[in-house]
Amino acid sequence: MKTIKNVNQLLRIKSFLTSKLTLSIIIMISCISLQAQNVITGSVVDQKTSQTVIGASIVVKGTTNATITDGDGNYKLSVADPNATLVFSYIGYVTVEQAIAGRNVINVSLNEENNTLDEVVVIGYGTVKKSDLTGAVGGLKAAQLDSQSNTNLGSAIQGKIAGVTVESAGGAPGSGTRIQIRGAGSLNNNNPLILVDDIAVASMNNLNPSDIESIQVLKDASAAAIYGSRAANGVILITTKSGKKGEMKVTFDSFYGVASVTKKLDLLNQEQWAKVSNAAYNAAGKAPLDIALNPQVPGAGINWQNEIFRDAPTQNYSLGLSGGSDNLKYNMSLSYYNQEGVIKETNYDRINLRVKSDYKKGIFKIGETVMLTKEKRNDLPGIPGQGRNILGAAISMIPGFAIYNEDAIGGYGGASGAVTDIFNPVAALNLFDVKNDYYQALINTYAEASFFDGFKYKLNVGVTLSEHKSYNYTPRYEVGGFFKNLKNTLAEGSDLNQYYQIENTLNYSKKFGKHSVNLLAGHTVYQNNFRSILGSVQGMPDGIFVLAGAEQPAISGFATESKLTSYLGRAIYSYDNKYILTATFRRDGSSRFSPENKWGNFPSISAAWGIGKEDFFKNLDLPVSEFKLRTSYGILGNQEIGDYQYLGSITSGISYGTGEPNTLWIGNIQTEYPAIGLKWESTTTANVGFDLGLWNGKLDYTFDYFQKNTSDLLLRVPIPLSVGSSNDPYTNAGEVSNKGFEMGLTLNQKVGEVNFSINSNISSVKNRVEGLSTGSQILAGSSGSFHGSAVTYSKVGYPIYSFFLVKTDGLFRSQEELDAHNVNGSPIQPRAAIGDIRYIDFNGDGKIDAGDRQFRGSAFPDFEYGLRIQADWKGIDLTVAAQGVQGNEIYNGNNTDLATVKANTNYATSTLDSFTFNPNSNFPRLNIDDPNDNGADYSDRFLEDGSYLRIKTIQVGYTFPNDLSKKIAIDRCRFYVAGDNLFTSTKYTGYNPDVSADGLGGRGIDYKSYPLSKTIIFGMQLNF
Repeated sequence: MKTIKNVNQLLRIKSFLTSKLTLSIIIMISCISLQAQNVITGSVVDQKTSQTVIGASIVVKGTTNATITDGDGNYKLSVADPNATLVFSYIGYVTVEQAIAGRNVINVSLNEENNTLDEVVVIGYGTVKKSDLTGAVGGLKAAQLDSQSNTNLGSAIQGKIAGVTVESAGGAPGSGTRIQIRGAGSLNNNNPLILVDDIAVASMNNLNPSDIESIQVLKDASAAAIYGSRAANGVILITTKSGKKGEMKVTFDSFYGVASVTKKLDLLNQEQWAKVSNAAYNAAGKAPLDIALNPQVPGAGINWQNEIFRDAPTQNYSLGLSGGSDNLKYNMSLSYYNQEGVIKETNYDRINLRVKSDYKKGIFKIGETVMLTKEKRNDLPGIPGQGRNILGAAISMIPGFAIYNEDAIGGYGGASGAVTDIFNPVAALNLFDVKNDYYQALINTYAEASFFDGFKYKLNVGVTLSEHKSYNYTPRYEVGGFFKNLKNTLAEGSDLNQYYQIENTLNYSKKFGKHSVNLLAGHTVYQNNFRSILGSVQGMPDGIFVLAGAEQPAISGFATESKLTSYLGRAIYSYDNKYILTATFRRDGSSRFSPENKWGNFPSISAAWGIGKEDFFKNLDLPVSEFKLRTSYGILGNQEIGDYQYLGSITSGISYGTGEPNTLWIGNIQTEYPAIGLKWESTTTANVGFDLGLWNGKLDYTFDYFQKNTSDLLLRVPIPLSVGSSNDPYTNAGEVSNKGFEMGLTLNQKVGEVNFSINSNISSVKNRVEGLSTGSQILAGSSGSFHGSAVTYSKVGYPIYSFFLVKTDGLFRSQEELDAHNVNGSPIQPRAAIGDIRYIDFNGDGKIDAGDRQFRGSAFPDFEYGLRIQADWKGIDLTVAAQGVQGNEIYNGNNTDLATVKANTNYATSTLDSFTFNPNSNFPRLNIDDPNDNGADYSDRFLEDGSYLRIKTIQVGYTFPNDLSKKIAIDRCRFYVAGDNLFTSTKYTGYNPDVSADGLGGRGIDYKSYPLSKTIIFGMQLNF
C-alpha cells in the first residue's frame, strides 16, 4: 500500500511539473508573440484646418486588423508585420496609405475629397447639393480667400469669381472695394445685397476674412429671386465659421508688413519747371513769373510727393476658439488690424469680436451670431484751393515754394503771387484733423424646430446697429498768400442707422423613391431707421477741441424710416437626381412707393438636366463624372431711390423780395415735386449654362450665358428751372441691357508628393442703354477735372456713362495742314498754330464745340479674368493669384492739370519733350494762354487704355511637421511671407489702373485719387 501511495504521489508531482512547464511554455510563447507585435500610435487631422478627425478608420492593409481615432483624434493599433501598410480613411476625405517602415508613431493629415457633386451650396433660406443646383451660383471657400495676408474681404475675392467685378474704392486705409455682379443695370444703385449669416450689411469692408467659412454669389434670377426686390444687383451670401464637435481648439494668426506706393508720377523739379513755365509765358508774349526767376527753394526745389508719401507698417492679430459636443457647438474670434496709410497722417484700425454658437436639444435647435466692430479712420481732409485734396496739392504744387514759414500763423509757407491757389500739402497734413469712427453691432438669432417627417420651421430675428461719428477740426493758420483762417473751427456729427428683420420660414423636404421635393414658404419684415445730427462752432481758444464756448454755433439734423414686408415661396423637384425643376416667387411691399404701387411680384423658374447620368451617356465610356445643363428665367426688382420720393418736399426759411418799395419776406418753396405713379424698377434675367466634371472631380468646367434687361428705370426727368423745384422728379423711364458670358475652370491634381490646384475664370459683359425718358435724352455723368465739364454721358445705344469726347487727330506740323483744316474756306480752328492739336469736326459745322463730342470708349472692360495657383509639397506651400481686365478706358483727370501748361501749377516731365522743345514730339506746343485750347478737358487727349494684369498675391509658407510641432504642444505651426499688389502690367500712366469712384464720383475717372500700395508681409499661424 505504501508503495502504491508513493507511486501516486510521484504521478501527482509529475503532473504538477508538467502543467507548470506547459504554462511556462505558453507564457513564454505569448511573451515572444507580444514582443513581435508593433504598437503603432499617432493622430489624424484635417490638413487645411488642423482640426482632429474623430472616428477615422485605420486598417492594416489586406487584413481585418483595424481601429478608429478617439475623441482627440488619436489612435493605437498593434501590428505584427513591421513591413505592413496602414490605410487611413474617413468619409469626405482622400484615403491615405502609410508604410510602417519600422516607425512606432505615424501622424497623418487628410485632404478633403474634391467631390463637387455632394458639395453643399447656400442658396438663400436653405441649402442644396451642388448636383441639384439649377441657378448660376459662384462660390469660394475659406482656403481660397488667401485671408492670411488680405485683410479686406472684397479685395480677397477680386478676380476669383466669374461675373463679379471688384474695383478698388481708393488706396486709403480702410477704403475697401466696390462690387458689381454681371454689370450695371441701374442708373441709381448697382450694389449687390450682402448677407452675413442671414442678416443684411451695407458692405463687407469691415469684416475679418479669417472669420469667413464660405462665400456664395447668387447671380441669376433663379438663384436670387427668393430675395425679390433686394436682389436686382445680385446677392452675396457670407457664412462665418461654425464650431465643430471635439475639444476646444485655439488658433492664433498674426502678421506684420510694410506698404509703399507702387509708383510715383514723373513731375518737374524747380529748374525744369522754370524752363517749361518761362517757355509758356514767352510764347504768350508775357513776362516770366517771379517764382520762376526767384524760387524760395533754389535748385531742384521740393519734391512734394516725397514729402507726403512714406513706407507704412501694417499689422494684424487674430485669436479664435472653437469646439463643441453633440448638442452644443461654438466658434469665437477676436481680431485687431492696424494699417498706416502710405500718405502720412492717414491710418485705419479695426477691432472685430465675433461669437457664434448652435445648441440642439431634441427637435429644437437655437443659435446666434454676434459681431461687434469698431473702426477708426484718419482720412485725407478736403482742402481749400484748386488742389482738391492733399494728393492733388502734392502733384500740383510748384517745387520752388517753401514748406515752412516761421512768421506765419501755424508756421507753414505756401504758394503766393500770380500762380494757381494750391494749398501746401504738408501744412494740410499737420493742420487739419479729420477723424471718422464707426461702430457696428450685428446680432442675429434663430430658433428652429424639426417635426413630423421632413418639416422644419425657423424663426430668424436680427438687428444691425451702425453709428458713424465724424470729427473735423481746423486751427488758425496762414498758408502762403492765398489761405488764411483766423478762427479755430470744429464740426462734429453723428449718424445712427438701425436695421431690424424678422423672418418666418417653413421648409418641407422629402424623398419618395426616385422623387425628391423641397418646399419653402415664408414671411419677412424689414425696417430701417436713420437719424443724423451735425453741429459746428468757430472761434474757440487754442487747445479747445469740443463744441463749447465759441462763436456762431450751428446745428442741423434729419431722420428717415423705411419698411419692407415680403411673402416668399420656393419649390424644388428632382427626379432620379437627373431632372430638376425650381420655381420661386416673392411678393414685396415697400414704403418707398405710394400705396397704389407699393407691391411688386418677382417670380422665377429654372431647370437642370443631369445628362451625364443618362444611360446612353454612360455607355460612351468618357471620363465624365458630371455633365449638367441649366436654364433659368426670372424677374427681380429695385427700390433704391431714397425715402419719400412719391411725396413733395417743402423747404422753409426762404427769403424773397416783393412790393414797392421792395420788402424782404420769409416764405416756403416746394423743392421737390411728387413722383406721381412711381413704381418698381424691374430686372428680367435669362441664363443658360452647363457644368462639366472630368476624372471624378479633378477637372471642373462651368459656362454660363446670360441676358439681363432692366426696364422702368428709376431716373430723374429734367424740368425747367422756371417751375421752381431745385430737384428733378423721379419717373419710370428707360431701359438698360447687360448680356455676356462666364467661364470657370478648376483643376485639382497630385503629382508624386505635390498637390496643386488651378482656378481660373473669365467673363464678359456688354452693357447698353436701350432707352431713356425721351428718345433724345442724354444724361450727363461726371467731370474729369476740378472745374471741367462732364466727360461721361448715358445715351441710347451706348454703355451707361460712356466717354463722349472730342477726338484729337495729332498736331498741326505745317502751315499747309492749318490751311487745309477748313470748311468752305473758313478755318475750323482759327486760333491754331503750328504745334497745336488738331480736333475732329464731328458734326461738320465748321467749329469745335460740344457738338463734336463722339463716343470714345467705356469704363466697362471687354472682359475680366482671374487665375489662382496653389501647391504644397512636404509642408511647403505656394499661392499665386492674378487678375486683370482688358478693353476699358480711363480718363486721366490728373493730366488735365499736369500736362496742359495753361495754369500755374507743377507739370509732368512729358512737357520737357513738347513741340516747343522738340518739333518731332506729339506733345503740343507750350503757351500759358492756350489759345487753341490744347488742354481742353472735353477732348480724348486724356483718355487712356485702362487694361491691366496684376500679380495680386504671392505667398510662400512652411508648415512644420506634426511630430515637431506637437513636442511644443502645438497642433500646427506655419510661417509665411507674402506680397500683395507686387506687379501691375499696364499702359496706364496714372498711379493705378484699378479705379472706381474715389475721384470725382465717376466710374473710370481718375482724379487725384489715393493710390494703391504694394505690401510685403511676414506672418505665422498657430493651432493648439
